[in-house]
Amino acid sequence: MLNKTTATNNISIRWLALSIAGIAMLLWFVLISGPDKNLHVHILDVGQGDAILIQKGNKQVLVDGGPGPSAICLRLGEKIAPWDRNIELMILTHPSEDHIGGLIEVINRYNVKQVIYPDLEYSSITYEKWLELISEKELKHITAQAGQRIDLGEGALIEVLNPQKQMIEGTDSYIDNNGIVLRLKMGEVSFLLMADTMWETELELIYNRILRQSTVIKVGHHGSDTSTTEKFLQLVDSQIAVISVGKDNEYGHPDEAVLSRLQEHVDNIYRTDRDGSIEFITDGEKVWVRKGNRNSLWFN
Repeated sequence: MLNKTTATNNISIRWLALSIAGIAMLLWFVLISGPDKNLHVHILDVGQGDAILIQKGNKQVLVDGGPGPSAICLRLGEKIAPWDRNIELMILTHPSEDHIGGLIEVINRYNVKQVIYPDLEYSSITYEKWLELISEKELKHITAQAGQRIDLGEGALIEVLNPQKQMIEGTDSYIDNNGIVLRLKMGEVSFLLMADTMWETELELIYNRILRQSTVIKVGHHGSDTSTTEKFLQLVDSQIAVISVGKDNEYGHPDEAVLSRLQEHVDNIYRTDRDGSIEFITDGEKVWVRKGNRNSLWFN
């Protein structure tokens, strides 16, 4: 029979072993969760809306925030380490509710260092609150314009392709067509992020010879028939397309004609309503794709 001293020592040793194991697991988690040299582009599953998280090293860029706070905060919690509360840059492509809805809560929860958005005349309660919050927190903010470049380091670069100096007028949607279009490039791999821009913007980008071949395209306007024209797809010549869209949405997105055009021009089509969040990882030469919100599988 063990005496009290021996029993106490055994308990102490057991607790010490558990503590060491816990510390080892924490260190292991930190190592696997830490930044690598690759570029990560997450098309986040936020329902019927857009939200894209770009990660390069210790830098994080959030493009739009989906229709509400719950989905975007859940997805950011899955993709950003719990001890990292910094978002170096927030980009609002345009102030429609399905793009701005979650951004107020993101600013309240994270340390957002800088904001870029287009100079658009638009009135909504959410947009006004978002602008007020930027002012209250004295966040550095910049008006978006074609030609701007954002250097993420180690060869990763974001280019602003739209809005143009001369705003596009006389279309069905002034807000959508003058939203921010981005091209993200690292090495031989590039991503074209079309926001909700329509065929008029596509034509403007073609006419001004701004568009270039891009490996991956985030399809415009959730796959609506207002976007993704034949001429546009021919010029962009992408291998992969991804559509940010809500399951069984009331708009019927993505449109069947758009899907048909995409199938003729790209090798793979991903959709957040079917695949969940979609992560693209690149070293500048190859692209890997991971589907799903938590337990993900890897595909080449």
